[in-house]
Amino acid sequence: MTSQGATHRSAEVRRLCEARILLIEDSPPVQIRLKDLLESPGEYRVSAIVDSAPSARAAIETEVFDVLIVDVQLKQGTGIEVIKHARSRYGKAQRPLIIVLTNYGMPTVEARCREAGADHFLDKIRQFDLVKPLIMEWRRDHAGN
Repeated sequence: MTSQGATHRSAEVRRLCEARILLIEDSPPVQIRLKDLLESPGEYRVSAIVDSAPSARAAIETEVFDVLIVDVQLKQGTGIEVIKHARSRYGKAQRPLIIVLTNYGMPTVEARCREAGADHFLDKIRQFDLVKPLIMEWRRDHAGN
């Protein structure tokens, strides 16, 4: 099997197992709330929580994630640079779902996030509870890929 075939197969196997989530958020209360909302044994696991762009890039380099939840403003760096890094790092077969969850809901910020490669852009105050349904929908849509 070619390495590309092996990569595609590993991505397929991952989607049949627990979805691995990288949470990129600098607020500890929000980290806890998201972890409690998202984790479901056998289905979804928050594999790593980081609070800065350098930590997120390091996590992306060492592990393959199915989903990235990204805040725009981090302790160091921005979520936009993390999104760009993730899109350049993961191949098409490993393409994770990227959801931006932020308090910076301005159209210009949304445009920059989408241009960087975000799949969804949510307002942290008004749309927090949409995160899990988006992941569930994405997982259903990719179950056979």
